[in-house]
Amino acid sequence: MGYSTIKLEKQNQIYTLTLDNEKKLNSLSKLFFDEFDNAVEVIRNDDLSKVLIIKGKENVFSAGGDLKEIGAADYEKAFLMCQRVQNSFASLFSLNFPVIAALEGIVFGGGFELSLHCDIRFCTKDTVLRLPESDLGLIPGAGGISVFSRIFSMSDAAYYLYTGNQIPVEIALQKGFVQEVLEKGVYERAFEFAKSLLEKSPESLAAIKKVLIRNLYEDLDNCMTYEAREFTSVLQNSGRSKIELFFKNKKKSK
Repeated sequence: MGYSTIKLEKQNQIYTLTLDNEKKLNSLSKLFFDEFDNAVEVIRNDDLSKVLIIKGKENVFSAGGDLKEIGAADYEKAFLMCQRVQNSFASLFSLNFPVIAALEGIVFGGGFELSLHCDIRFCTKDTVLRLPESDLGLIPGAGGISVFSRIFSMSDAAYYLYTGNQIPVEIALQKGFVQEVLEKGVYERAFEFAKSLLEKSPESLAAIKKVLIRNLYEDLDNCMTYEAREFTSVLQNSGRSKIELFFKNKKKSK
């Protein structure tokens, strides 16, 4: 499938998905989601995939949803549209390897929600983070309330959602929304970080991600049981051989 709103590249088992419709500020249209869903399935079905990086251009990640399409939707279409976007973004949670967002420039609305579904986020000090839906008489519909309030506190989320104010990158770092704030070169840093993950056990990374994502949706008791099951599974698959190798190397070093 040829793409017109995104670009998909692969290097060293690392995929890079670039939002590539800069004339429209990388707005998230129906065409975008058609292409995004296709790209995610291409990545999912590649057995050599180890990490995915999602980025935009230097001056814009995404300004959010396509307002013309949103404004033209009646009740039924709007509900189906919202579910479609939720499912598209949630597909990143179901990938069994890390997804990193390299955020630069404008990260508004749906673009912000897209980044919420990534596991790790890097940004520059000039990145502009906003959920401006209340200015338009709207609310976020794809995680901008539910997922956002699990990263920030409920009251902090309410403050930024009610006002539509920009979220300072220092606050985003403090709250754990972003893990690193850089002067520049955010994609290069994301790629360097992705390469470091290639050295890790893919079974371990997949299991860690599964447990983390489940924590968004289920109570603590269920999550702890699931964590125990994943620990047991990883131990039986990759963990035991890694432990044996660890002790062999330890004996050699004496």
